Amino acid sequence: MQPKDKLLIVTNLYPLPWQPTRATFNFQQFGYLEEHCQVSYLIPVAFPDWWANRKQLPTDQSKIRYVPYFYLPKFGRRFYGKLMQWSLSLFAGHWIRSTRANKVLGSWAYPDGVASQAIASKLNADFYLKVHGSDINMHAQYPERASQITRIANASQGVLSVSQDLADKMIKLGINENKIRTIYNGVNLEKFITSEAETADPYIVFVGNLKKEKGVLELLEGFGQIASKYADISLRYVGSGPMLSVLKAKVKQLNLGNRVVFEGVKAHDELPEIIARATILSLPSYNEGVPNVVLESMACSTPVVATAVGGIPEVVTEETGIIVPEISACSVAKGLSEALDKEWDSKSIRKHAESFSWAKNTSLTLNLLKIKEK
Repeated sequence: MQPKDKLLIVTNLYPLPWQPTRATFNFQQFGYLEEHCQVSYLIPVAFPDWWANRKQLPTDQSKIRYVPYFYLPKFGRRFYGKLMQWSLSLFAGHWIRSTRANKVLGSWAYPDGVASQAIASKLNADFYLKVHGSDINMHAQYPERASQITRIANASQGVLSVSQDLADKMIKLGINENKIRTIYNGVNLEKFITSEAETADPYIVFVGNLKKEKGVLELLEGFGQIASKYADISLRYVGSGPMLSVLKAKVKQLNLGNRVVFEGVKAHDELPEIIARATILSLPSYNEGVPNVVLESMACSTPVVATAVGGIPEVVTEETGIIVPEISACSVAKGLSEALDKEWDSKSIRKHAESFSWAKNTSLTLNLLKIKEK
């Protein structure tokens, strides 16, 4: 009988005890892999965050190990890969060896990927890399980091890219295109479904981190431009982040009053109903891979208004949403108006979303990892 593959996943993109809604896409994807192999998780946590929340860490970390990661903020970023490797080896060296992993997956190119490749080498394990979007878009601008990403990707057994746009960017960096497989994230098609209930108070919804790069301000200003035309529509923000106070101040400045609602962070299980009841989901990001919330929206038959960045144009069609050509309040306003005026076919939106199942994602990922599917 062939021994069961043992996969060690190293990533900062994973739920934390104090941030249970963090990176639910990875949580879902990796959870499905557990049905086919033995999976262990090594989660680097920035030391200040780890220290502040250390009492919330579970006592049993036999499967998931949360490790403090030491670095100097905004200084010597070219060394972050080595610093992460040092931190993980110092605080979890024995645990890493005890996993006896024959495969290591680094999920996030830098510094996680660099540290993961070194760990795989010490374990004499096959190394794989998963890239998400911002890890390439941001770090590729810096030659020292870009060269490290290129080196480990070319040394890997395979690279999982969440979009073709991202794959093309990696090829331009010098990464062997034969190493790269574009595998779109999936969506839970049993949880995210079309709502049959009528919504008394129609709304546009944003779900995600309230930070500048998500286009949250452009969305608010764009909504402000069309608010008088669509007097019955409100705007809801689901999530939290550094732009919250700025957005609240802008709401007062635009005299939008109760037309804009900040709902805070919601558990992933609460999102299906919120998204399904929405008239539109909008995500005017500055950069993306393929955001899962877009797939979840389409699974709920809710049309999408999103910017033409990353892999979004690869998954959003004319039948499922409006692609905004530029990141500006005027452009977002035009996209929202067009979407609100259009008659959408909910069955067509749902049918398109069904091509992004976790079952399909799992099968393709196992094939990349050379793990036999049960």
